[in-house]
Amino acid sequence: MKLNQYIYNVNYQDYEEDLCALEIRSLFNCQLEGKVFFSSKEFDPSISPFLKTRLEIIYKTSTFSEIIELIKKDKVTAQDFVVKYLELFSGDPYNKKRRELCKEIGLIVQGFPSFTSPKTTFGISFYKGSWYFGILVANNSKWKAHNTKPYSYSSSIGINIAKVLLNIAGNGNFSKRLVDPCCGVGTVLLEGFFAGYDIKGWEIVSKVAENARLNLLHFNYLPKVTTGDIKDISESFDASIIDLPYGIYCHTTEDDQVKIIKNAKRISKKLVLVSSEDITYDILREKLKITDCCKISKNKNGSFFRHIWVCE
Repeated sequence: MKLNQYIYNVNYQDYEEDLCALEIRSLFNCQLEGKVFFSSKEFDPSISPFLKTRLEIIYKTSTFSEIIELIKKDKVTAQDFVVKYLELFSGDPYNKKRRELCKEIGLIVQGFPSFTSPKTTFGISFYKGSWYFGILVANNSKWKAHNTKPYSYSSSIGINIAKVLLNIAGNGNFSKRLVDPCCGVGTVLLEGFFAGYDIKGWEIVSKVAENARLNLLHFNYLPKVTTGDIKDISESFDASIIDLPYGIYCHTTEDDQVKIIKNAKRISKKLVLVSSEDITYDILREKLKITDCCKISKNKNGSFFRHIWVCE
């Protein structure tokens, strides 16, 4: 019997913990406690920088031998499969025996195994006194190739933050229409297309907008970037993702930032705002409701911080 439940595990650097927690709240509507959690929601781990694996639970038992008996009883069948042990906590007493456990399962699954190009990966794991067996999906990390995009700036947000911003904005609902109205060279757009979100970009500086298109084309994505000012956007979106411009090459004033927020509010129901400065006062002054927020460091040194606000 299918349990319709999944085990997810996450991994993050210490300075990214709050960012990871914010993403988990947005996707799964739950508080992150530790690095393992259960959910009935199904997401591909690769949409996130922090989700490592997803185990779709087929069996939950108190002993490993019960797992074996259930696999035999149900005549579990798969072609081109592999069995992997999923270590969910440090000090797992069964991790040292993982090869023997996986081999025992592999010998009773009906079908032919494939250790090089498996179509199905079965996972076996022990966690908090119970055994779990199911279909294992891992983060493919293919999105990391976007780090080699042809055009980038030192002030651009990193891939990890970009992926999280999308999941905060869309809550994992790929039918929602998203917009990045100050898209720069398209870091958020790249991750949006990769994950499958419906997203468009605008950029006021024509050269930067062209670089964003070239970045998208480099990875075979549609160059959905319009050269233009946010004030000229007439379309409506479910959410806006805005990394407010800053830096030595940016001449945006505080008034300009307020105008960006005003227009984002005009074109979208939800705003995900990012700034290197605390602009809480400006957000509240625009009568926006802050539903979640966090402050994150760019690196472990804590030399540069960004604030993220989720607003409606």
